[in-house]
Amino acid sequence: MADTSAGSSPWDCAAAVRAVTWADRSGRAVYAALSVLRGLPGVVDAGVGTLVPGATVAVALTSGGVVSVRCEGDPHPGLAPLVDTVAATLDGVRTDGGVIDFRDAVIAQMPSIVALFTPDGLLRWSNMVHWPDGTPVRYGETTLSAITSLVHPDDQPQLANLIETLHTDNRGGQVKHSARVRTPVGWRVLDIDFLDRIDDPVIGGLVAFAHDITALQEAQRAKEVTATRLRQLVDSLEVGVLLQDDDRVVLTINTAAAALLDLRGSAAELSGQRAEVVRGLRGLPPGHYAGLDELARQCMADGLVVRRAVVPFGPDRVLEVDFLPIKDDRERLGNLWVLRDVTEQVESQRSLQRRNAELSRLASLKTEFIATVSHELRTPLTTLTSLTPLLTDGQGDRTLALAVDRNVHRMATLVEKLLFLAGLESHSRHLDLAPTPVGPLVAEQIATLSLLAADRSVTVVNSLGADATVLTGDRDLLARMVHHVVAAAIGSSPPSASVYVNSAVTRHDWTLEIVDENPLPGDSGRLFTTLGATNGDQLIGSGLGLVLARAIAERHGGAMVLTPSHGGNGGTVIRLELPLAGPAS
Repeated sequence: MADTSAGSSPWDCAAAVRAVTWADRSGRAVYAALSVLRGLPGVVDAGVGTLVPGATVAVALTSGGVVSVRCEGDPHPGLAPLVDTVAATLDGVRTDGGVIDFRDAVIAQMPSIVALFTPDGLLRWSNMVHWPDGTPVRYGETTLSAITSLVHPDDQPQLANLIETLHTDNRGGQVKHSARVRTPVGWRVLDIDFLDRIDDPVIGGLVAFAHDITALQEAQRAKEVTATRLRQLVDSLEVGVLLQDDDRVVLTINTAAAALLDLRGSAAELSGQRAEVVRGLRGLPPGHYAGLDELARQCMADGLVVRRAVVPFGPDRVLEVDFLPIKDDRERLGNLWVLRDVTEQVESQRSLQRRNAELSRLASLKTEFIATVSHELRTPLTTLTSLTPLLTDGQGDRTLALAVDRNVHRMATLVEKLLFLAGLESHSRHLDLAPTPVGPLVAEQIATLSLLAADRSVTVVNSLGADATVLTGDRDLLARMVHHVVAAAIGSSPPSASVYVNSAVTRHDWTLEIVDENPLPGDSGRLFTTLGATNGDQLIGSGLGLVLARAIAERHGGAMVLTPSHGGNGGTVIRLELPLAGPAS
């Protein structure tokens, strides 16, 4: 790359001698000779050692080989003298006839660009044959200003100023600068070091080292973009996040964490601060942080993962804390804290516990009330039951006497069932658990209710067939449960209707479904409280039978639900679900 401002001619033989001679000091004489010859106007190719095909001028070397040049058109008058001068110079520096030695080969493979400039800015030597933009290297002609022209226009002023002032402002010193440099494939970023060695007796010039850091810079940029995205992601979280290194210096803290802990300063200002500094930025009284400090002390000492630790934060707030020590195979690298304000959740949970306790208390009072009232009613009802036969045997109104007898017995039955229900709900009634085949049990209860079904002209269809399911339970209670639900379906069905009894079994549960043709009153899934009156089972019409069935199912670890039928008959499904293994201990 010729520098016209230098005032030298490309046919200057003295300049060629200097370039080849200087290059020989680093073993680059052959490369310098080729650079000089190939840079001549009109020259198409040049070679040292082997004759260039179609050579216009060729000069033999005393050590063997030849220096040859091929050019377009008529050769310049100065071509032959210059080729002879280059050949003589190569002979003079004892060249090996174009064979590149070990040192040349190694230098050519250097990943960095190295260049030496004279004090007046002329290129003395480089390990490059071509500059990054592809132009040839020309010793004794290329100048620092020409090299600077390869740099991106935005980077040129600062680079030129560094070069011009290095020797005067920093004699014998060094400066570093990154610049974009033009290449055939686009701009590349070079990290350039300039060393002032003008006063060095051996070097006597300005040395430049340049290394391509484009890939490194792109990787660093990608890392910065990723870090920015992660930082913004963490800062957008509603939970508090705090990341410390192993010395408890804050690496990352988001806005939510700073707000939760009531720290003075933004998240950016808190990053990089040590734990004791952050402690001094707390905005609440020390007592508020006592629980957190104690948890932090334990976590730092034990180094174990902590999940959902509930810590009081002042008199009226509660925080939930996660702690995760960050480590690799060799050492502990830091600590990650995640904080959540769970004050509302804790208060809701406490409120729910209070409500559950109150409901349990009310349920106990209800059970106690039922038992007490039933006991109080049992004695007078027993007396009335024993006296009603006297009324029916006398001469009075027999119809009235029979009505009194019937209703007294009905009330006595209800009282006994209420006492039975109270025993179930209070768990005072012992369960006699045993393996119980459910198929025969259901068939038995359907047969027992056949008279009731016939009286109401209701058909009961038992689809259990050969159901061989055996579950663990109290057979007497299970029989009562089936009796009550089938009786309820019969009693609530209109004349000429059908009641369907089906079952299903899974790995863990047995389900019994009773489907009738009577629409479900009230909301779907709501347990009956009353049913239509019936002349059959005394519990039908009071709703107590279904309540007893539900209580028996729940005592066995199961449940009972009522839903509308999906069979198109507008009826109701009573579903009993019981675990095969029986109630949990």
